[in-house]
Amino acid sequence: MMITFLTVCTIRQLPQALALGESLQQHHPKDAFIVGLCDDLLNLPTGFQIPFPLVSINELTIPDLDQLSQQYTPAEFVAACKPLFIKHIYRHRSQTDWVIYLDPSVYLYQPLADLPSQYANATLLLTPHLLKPVTDTAFPDEKFLQNVGLYSSGFLALKRTAEAARFLDWWSSRVPERAFACPCEGMYTDQIWLVLTPGLFDGVVIVKNPAWHLGLWNLHERASIENAPVIFLNYKGIIDQEGYFQAQNRVRISAYPAIKKRLLAYQNRVHYFDRKDLSSSLSAFIPAYGKQAFKPPLRGWRKKTVEKLHQTVKFIETVDVPRKMNN
Repeated sequence: MMITFLTVCTIRQLPQALALGESLQQHHPKDAFIVGLCDDLLNLPTGFQIPFPLVSINELTIPDLDQLSQQYTPAEFVAACKPLFIKHIYRHRSQTDWVIYLDPSVYLYQPLADLPSQYANATLLLTPHLLKPVTDTAFPDEKFLQNVGLYSSGFLALKRTAEAARFLDWWSSRVPERAFACPCEGMYTDQIWLVLTPGLFDGVVIVKNPAWHLGLWNLHERASIENAPVIFLNYKGIIDQEGYFQAQNRVRISAYPAIKKRLLAYQNRVHYFDRKDLSSSLSAFIPAYGKQAFKPPLRGWRKKTVEKLHQTVKFIETVDVPRKMNN
């Protein structure tokens, strides 16, 4: 079985992508890993070498590239282009049995050993944000998760089938123009579209293995994680400002010593790749695409103020104001 792993990133995310590649070399040494660079190649530091095959955004056919760049933040722009990168790899690596997308913030700790056996008949593999109902009042709640998507687009596995190709045609035609991160408006990048896939396509399998795809959104429900195996962990929102889960208030990494230990080791590897043979940090580079300003998730008093303003507006819109009666 041949697997091609893919990540899509900007230049400032390259240190994480290289750490991901390192983990894949350890656990999937015979499989390919490709970096999709959603940035301008000319902005790479002089002499900098990426030790993995690279696909540039210039190799994709994106007729409205400048327009997309103007309307999106860098994170939204990457999400808008991600399905196009996956489709490109899927079509051009015809000998590959599986194409697996992983966020650059993912790190593997064990190989995906279940892939050729337990999921041999699947077309598309998805990982859900939750495996258990939420039983507290912390953020995010279940309704918020419905707004951002039931399945994380930080992992996606596609088997080479006609149905998988049909999914890619559908997904890549919807996402580029509608990849805004506006949960209150029912839009959330490329991820929200995955909610429709179990009904629209055959062979969609939801992976419920608790060792797959750990992150800020599900550490709380994996109480036995300190003594359980971890296959891969997504550090999005833990070491960066990406994603709405960065504003969550349910999980404190200090409460999970085993995860904290992994995090420290991971940060060391990312820092190593961030500065390796360079005079400046890769993570300081400004992405070439995505001209809208990044809006970090609201927290603390800002979040409370916005919530109060929403309540005030709702009151104004719904309060019954009696008409003045003429005498």
